[in-house]
Amino acid sequence: MSDSDISPQFSSKMSITDYKKVIQDADNYLNENFTHVAIDEIVKLRADFFDALLLHLWECADLATENLSLNAIGGYGRQTLHLHSDIDICVLFPEELSSHQTTQIGLFFTQLWDLGLELGHSVRALTEIDKACKEDITIATSLFEIRHLTGPESHANQVLDRLYGDDLWSSEAFFKAKVSEQDERHLKAQGSAFSLEPNLKNSPGGMRDIQTLIWVTRKYFAAEDMAALRRFGFFTADEYTELLESQHFIWRARWALHAAAQRSQNRLLISLQSDVARLMGFGDNSHLAIEKMMRQLYRAMRRISELNQMLLQYFKDEILEQTDKKSTPLNQHFEINGRLINARHDDVFVDRKQLIALFIHIAENANDIDGISPQTIRLIRQVRRRLLGDLQDFHSCRKEFISLFRHPQGMGLALSLMHKHGILASYLPQWREIVGQMQFDLYHVYPVDEHTHKLLKNLYSLSGKPESPSLAQPSAVYKAIENKEVLLLAALFHDLGKGRGGDHSELGAVDALQFAKFHELKPSQAKVITWLVKNHLLLSLSSQRLDIYDPSEVKNLAKAIGTKARLDALYCLTVADIKATNDDLWTNWKATLLRDLYLSISYALRNGLENVLEQRTIVREHKNEALELMGMSETPDVIKQLWKRLPLSFFSNAQPCDIARYSKAMMQYPTEHALILLDESSTKGSSDLFVYMKDKPGLFVTLFNTLASLQISVQQANISKTKDGYVVESLKILDYDHHPIRTAGRRDRIKKRLKQVLFENRKVPKQRLNSNIGSFVCEAKVEFLHSRKKDRTLISVTALDNPQFMSHFCNGFRLFELNIHSAKITTVGEQVDNVFLVSDKNGQSLDDESKQALKSFFVDIIKEQVPI
Repeated sequence: MSDSDISPQFSSKMSITDYKKVIQDADNYLNENFTHVAIDEIVKLRADFFDALLLHLWECADLATENLSLNAIGGYGRQTLHLHSDIDICVLFPEELSSHQTTQIGLFFTQLWDLGLELGHSVRALTEIDKACKEDITIATSLFEIRHLTGPESHANQVLDRLYGDDLWSSEAFFKAKVSEQDERHLKAQGSAFSLEPNLKNSPGGMRDIQTLIWVTRKYFAAEDMAALRRFGFFTADEYTELLESQHFIWRARWALHAAAQRSQNRLLISLQSDVARLMGFGDNSHLAIEKMMRQLYRAMRRISELNQMLLQYFKDEILEQTDKKSTPLNQHFEINGRLINARHDDVFVDRKQLIALFIHIAENANDIDGISPQTIRLIRQVRRRLLGDLQDFHSCRKEFISLFRHPQGMGLALSLMHKHGILASYLPQWREIVGQMQFDLYHVYPVDEHTHKLLKNLYSLSGKPESPSLAQPSAVYKAIENKEVLLLAALFHDLGKGRGGDHSELGAVDALQFAKFHELKPSQAKVITWLVKNHLLLSLSSQRLDIYDPSEVKNLAKAIGTKARLDALYCLTVADIKATNDDLWTNWKATLLRDLYLSISYALRNGLENVLEQRTIVREHKNEALELMGMSETPDVIKQLWKRLPLSFFSNAQPCDIARYSKAMMQYPTEHALILLDESSTKGSSDLFVYMKDKPGLFVTLFNTLASLQISVQQANISKTKDGYVVESLKILDYDHHPIRTAGRRDRIKKRLKQVLFENRKVPKQRLNSNIGSFVCEAKVEFLHSRKKDRTLISVTALDNPQFMSHFCNGFRLFELNIHSAKITTVGEQVDNVFLVSDKNGQSLDDESKQALKSFFVDIIKEQVPI
């Protein structure tokens, strides 16, 4: 493949259409050769093609004069031009332009825009260069990569001479500025490249990290490329090869991403990953192809990030004077040099135990250490390659590993560095299998290894000051746990069974038990760790699907959990797991729900499983408390008549203060109207919406769809019927900003709209479709859960958050002549769990044939509604 393959003869007689066709033909040719030609050659050929095109158009514009030069800068200056990357050019001139030149330069740029090119351009007098570069380091950086195209070559040389000198930017100032810029970029990326949609350019380990090394190298060493670092002794041959391989993989991914998106795009969106994997040659099996591609991408980005850190620290030692650097020996193997831990001799890791001991030293000296020295990182990398088996094969390593999990600071910086530098993967074979493991669902925004790392960090953070009020209870519980290593080891294994087929909780529990035995933990500890791994979803799922205020449900959960110690550990694990899954999943409402469930189970365990209060006892207590709140010592007839009509679930689900408030309102409100209450309190993390009115067909779905049109999300909903044909609906709702309804004006507008639709029969407002669901494929999940009532059937239907589904559910119940006795709706991310308690037309539970028919109906309807 050569330049001539994509460089046709240009003619001044060509039209804009002709030029566009030539450009498209060149890009098509490069795309066709993308899979079997080296990517560095592909991006150079595209740069060469545009060199020829720009030179041709420059001459056609009558700009080939002695005082004008055309230069490539930025990525184009490096001759690495991706499919839809900006073409950055700079026109230089000595002092001033003639009016003719100004006009022609404008026409030149106009023609480039007419061709549809993504253009980055500047026109500068050489006398202005110093001022522009001093004021903006971004300009200085782009000009460092200036490449002469035509005109006086002395212009580009003059710019480089000024930049290589110390008058504009000293080496020290330039280095500090670029490191600061990188730190800010990483912080903006939330410190992780390893989300499910990494930014190939700006995330840690992305292309910018390599470019930062190149820029510093050019400034300090006046070198053109990374190969110079080998000559200066900063790189070994293996490290240089590794960096090039990683860079080329990311380049290929970016080219394929541009091709799939058909535009400039740096974030590898989930919706594009299948096409990118196919273009890169990973095959058409979507999930498998994506998984293989992403694993390699994460590995490349980790390597780049590690090499970037190592080299920048070497540069720092070389460029900056370290006058305040002092060395503090820790033992014969390690020392603290500045604020970095450093190995005192090159053969330190011959004793494999020291690979784990390094991180224990980091935990013990957490206040004095910021990271690992570049020399020690290099030693870690070398020994990591030579490991023939797993580190846990060494008895001394096993003892050190458990010691790290027992250390109060073990899950801080020590764990993060252990993960970052691949020692966790070298220690645990199961961890190695989930590095970069994709999670094809609506919740997780990180691969399995990064999710687990974040979970452990979340647990560690509970030992400090709660970062928000919603974490006060979990933090208090965590601090009271005596054997925290049991919980932390369970957290380590909770998802390690993913990607192997089967139930990951069951598989992880088997691995956790083997680990516990191999590491000589007590049988009681092994049992708790295994139980936690196997049941780590118990509280989360129960809070979503069950009536957590029903004493019988609490009793069943208490029986399943068994001890207060297990409950405490499971509660903290659940909170940390939710927070590590998706930053948006943890809300005040979810915190309240889990806290209430935790407290209910804790109460049951504390008083003995047989002493859990029965529902009628709860109802009686709630009624008595509600009467006291209403200032009544006895139940007046009007209250007796009202309460006799209401279902027991009204009293068991609601708190006494709510029962009192709702009862007062129902007594005072005309029965022929719809009663709509929306509380002003936000202490529970959500707003309470209460609706009481005469039942009518489709009432619940009408309410649900109206709320959706108001951009209100229903976190939980309970519907029940009175004995005389009224409906009592209680909902926990959040506003469009995921907070309770905050203002009186907003509450009034919501109630007004609901009254118009529910009582005045106004048309239901048009709903907004969830814009995110199109990127996901989520099959409907229909389950028949255990019901404590023999004449009732409990149905769970999980689907995407699409308000239209509710109308289909109700249609299905009418079609099958089912009675809805209660309904519970729980929204989790982009998904909704719908749980209905129903009976057939004869008031009995559904038989197997009816269950299968209803399940098929729901699955088929939901498949039809999911956008493609």
